[in-house]
Amino acid sequence: MKTARQHSAFLIIGIFLLGASMRTPFTSIPSVINEIAASFHTPATSLGILTTIPLICFGLCSTLVPGIARRLGNELALFIALLLLAAGSYLRIFGFSALLTGTLIIGVATTFINVLIPAVITENLPTKIGPVTGTYNVAMTLFSAVGAYAIAPISAASSWQFAIVLLSGLVLFTALVWLPNLRFNYRTSGTDTKETGANMWKNPRAWFLLFYFAGSSFVFYTIVAWLPSIAMANGMTTNTASLIAGLFQLFSIPTAFATPVLATRMSNRIPLVLAAGISTALGFLAMLLPIHQFWYYVLIALLLGLGTAATFSLIMTLLGLKTRTAGDTRNLSGMVQSLGYLLAAFGPTVTGNLKAASGSWHGPISVTLIVICLFTLFGTLSERNQYVN
Repeated sequence: MKTARQHSAFLIIGIFLLGASMRTPFTSIPSVINEIAASFHTPATSLGILTTIPLICFGLCSTLVPGIARRLGNELALFIALLLLAAGSYLRIFGFSALLTGTLIIGVATTFINVLIPAVITENLPTKIGPVTGTYNVAMTLFSAVGAYAIAPISAASSWQFAIVLLSGLVLFTALVWLPNLRFNYRTSGTDTKETGANMWKNPRAWFLLFYFAGSSFVFYTIVAWLPSIAMANGMTTNTASLIAGLFQLFSIPTAFATPVLATRMSNRIPLVLAAGISTALGFLAMLLPIHQFWYYVLIALLLGLGTAATFSLIMTLLGLKTRTAGDTRNLSGMVQSLGYLLAAFGPTVTGNLKAASGSWHGPISVTLIVICLFTLFGTLSERNQYVN
């Protein structure tokens, strides 16, 4: 049974703001990609790497985070990550090289937040893992959507540089709110095996969660990359397709909060795994039908939003529920997200190449349906045991 540590009164609001500021610096960029490309005299298509760089950082750096956090302490590591996130975000306005460098820094900083939040919640709020994780997920989803929508009108009224400066202010505000948590920072002794945690790479049960996360992320990033294109291929206008993509994000909010709460109250979470997988699969199956109506794609966005958000928030919750110590949670989180994100990065590329080769979205959609079946299978296998070790 995990025991709670004493923590700051600002911990929960700090976790909420970490979720709010984590994705906003890079999820808002696609909305002004044409303006950025024009200012640097480069094709907009060449800037797709701006959303790929953070994903690669998640994969390459996640395994490094637990060791660094043990030496610095989780709270201090998160504060430094916020400072890096702000610096990287502001750096992007100073030139093309600075844009790429800043995006790389953002990717590294976001990796720390990704990995450490489950451990911070488990360590400080072990009896509130569900609702706090749900609140964090809602903040990520809501502010990602708000940032993506807000940056365009702000940029139109001033410049994309000013819009980035303005939105990046949220990160600095989060760092300020997080400061009181540094009083409760705890560094782990190298000989404290309980807090150092087990080696999850040698744990077969941990691999079930890794493949569950990898497959679901493969599907999520495929949706983010290609849902508007699939909608346009079925008769939607550019503006309508953009609206559908926005609705996909907004429809994610209910299950992003509800799933962690439900997960903490259930001893067997296979029904949640199956419900989320079926909802996502139905969304992709629906795209195979030749129905070219706006309401139909709103329904697809609803199914995909509810399903993918339920799966992601369930996995983030399981990282805490299936480990006995904060050290194990931190190690499991690092392992799952490292190789998981690297495998997920193939999603948009594989499906995009299949579309280019076949000239139809039926092939990519069918492959994605197979991945959905596989990650749902790994999700059910992960529920065979209460803990990973």
